[in-house]
Amino acid sequence: MGHPLSFPMGIAVRTIGAYAQELLREGATAVVVARTSRALFLAVEGEMVWVSAPAFPHRRALLAARPPVWPEGLVLHVEGRALLDGAHEPLHLGGAAVWSAPALPPPPPDLARRAHALARPFAPALAHAHRGLGAARVAAVQEALRAGDGPGLAAAARNLLGCGPGLTPLGDDFLGGVFFALRAARCPWWPGEVPAFLAWARARTPRLSHALLADLSQGHGPEPLHALTLALFTGAVREAQLRACDLLGIGQSTGAGLLAGVLAVWSALS
Repeated sequence: MGHPLSFPMGIAVRTIGAYAQELLREGATAVVVARTSRALFLAVEGEMVWVSAPAFPHRRALLAARPPVWPEGLVLHVEGRALLDGAHEPLHLGGAAVWSAPALPPPPPDLARRAHALARPFAPALAHAHRGLGAARVAAVQEALRAGDGPGLAAAARNLLGCGPGLTPLGDDFLGGVFFALRAARCPWWPGEVPAFLAWARARTPRLSHALLADLSQGHGPEPLHALTLALFTGAVREAQLRACDLLGIGQSTGAGLLAGVLAVWSALS
């Protein structure tokens, strides 16, 4: 019989995003705020991270064989490179590989041509996403992108925020793709609009979705989105298409929304 104060063996994190590692430093406190069948979401110092079964890396993600069976509202602390409360199974952080996104090169001068080539195999998925968003809403975003109109894009984005169900609505996924693509393409007319838009959006979309929108506006997304962008910018269109397939596998509509958003931007640039 084990010692009455001994803890269960626990779960080992295999991969941890660099931002999650930074937040979950020794002595940090985390609170379980939500869970789904595949992931458990934690609030740490006002920021969101999640623990999930093996999936694609993200700066906020902790990937393990499975998420812990922790109830909502549970308060945990980081002690000795483990996240624990003394009663439930601990989550071990110490042996995890740390993931950071690769740096992206400057956008190529023929980015629009490459984006059109990337999009061709995915026309049905993109059309489905556009229908879910509403043709008029998407058209307003595309018009602002073609004009390089920052205030116009912010106005069009307000009509898409929160469009669709879930922790990350389809409209937010699409906007996240737009914001990521604008930053990757180094469009000078957009960054000044971001702080005001994110402040407006904070109370109008789920907490997790707002955190991901903020990340994407700063160039932080899931691993397939970074890999797709790197491949496209370096001329490996076929590799970019393969990574787009990975992206489409994220969530019920998250990957499709992200892909539709980045292609809306890159296809509009001249």
